[in-house]
Order: sequence, then structure tokens, then C-alpha cells
Amino acid sequence: MSLMDIALRIGVPLVDIEDLMSGTVTDSIARRLGVPLLALQEFVTHGQASAKVAHRLGMSMASAEELARTLGREGAIGLVVGLLLGAGSSERRRAASAT
Repeated sequence: MSLMDIALRIGVPLVDIEDLMSGTVTDSIARRLGVPLLALQEFVTHGQASAKVAHRLGMSMASAEELARTLGREGAIGLVVGLLLGAGSSERRRAASAT
């Protein structure tokens, strides 16, 4: 899947996906996940999980931090992309069932 495909599926500009891949979280990415920008940036950069990030991942803060440490920076970025793709597909399913 190309970065353009990811951006289209998530509904954010391509440049935001490119920034995320380089380790910089943008406001639109954080808003899409419903997590504060600084909290998400800390998770990607340092593996620090706030309560909101951990909740979004469906785990405790300690478990989220352990996961981030295990995955490393690139893995944490991939995890965020996976969450974004999952959020996008659930929104599409909700919209399809509403019509």
C-alpha cells in the first residue's frame, strides 16, 4: 500500500502521512485518532503513553509503553498508521449502514 493510498483511506493530506513516517505527528493525524497532539508525539518519539493514547490502543499505560519500547520508533509509527486505517474503515462501515 502506498503512502497515497494510506492518506486517501484515512482522509488526511499526503504530507501528513509523510510527516508521520518521518516521526512528526500533525494536528490532523492526532484529531483523526482523538488523541492530543503532544501525547501522540511523545508516544511515537519516546514511547511515553498518556491515558488517552493507552485507551485508544485498548490497553493500560504501562502495557502501551512496553509495546512502544518493544516495537521501537518505526513500530510505534506503524501502530499509529494501523490505528488510523482501522478508524477510517470503521467510519466507512458506519456511514454505509446509515444510508
